[in-house]
Amino acid sequence: MAKSFLNNPNYSRGLRNNNPGNLVYTNITWAGKVPKSLNKDANQKFEQFYELRYGIRALMRDLISDVAKPGQNTLIGLIHSYAPAFENDTTAYINSVAKSVGISPNAKIELTEQSLVVMCKAIIYVENGAANAKLITDADYNDALAILGKNLKKKKA
Repeated sequence: MAKSFLNNPNYSRGLRNNNPGNLVYTNITWAGKVPKSLNKDANQKFEQFYELRYGIRALMRDLISDVAKPGQNTLIGLIHSYAPAFENDTTAYINSVAKSVGISPNAKIELTEQSLVVMCKAIIYVENGAANAKLITDADYNDALAILGKNLKKKKA
């Protein structure tokens, strides 16, 4: 059975939205997205998904899209866009993700299934804190990869 934390007040906002990347609400028609009329996030600021795997999938697709944009193929460029300074301590965010991922903030991001999962884990850790991030298992990331709809290399070459 698919995992869901939807609207459960015992978890971080990202988990209770099944949106551990805290993607802001948009008009994107994400797979598994809760329609705006049913979205119970405070002020409907963030997307909600029916299942956790759909929220992780949306984060993965967002990262793939963003890394392909000019100036966003490094952690510095990506995180400045993904988590802007008016809402986050962007420098601390970049440093935390870089340490977790094991690359320099200025290094070009090479997306493989493995690097994408590692980057998602690092972002989810920053967005939700350690206790909530630990509730997401490797099986949850694999479930998201299975429905990703994008072909990435399995391992770094």
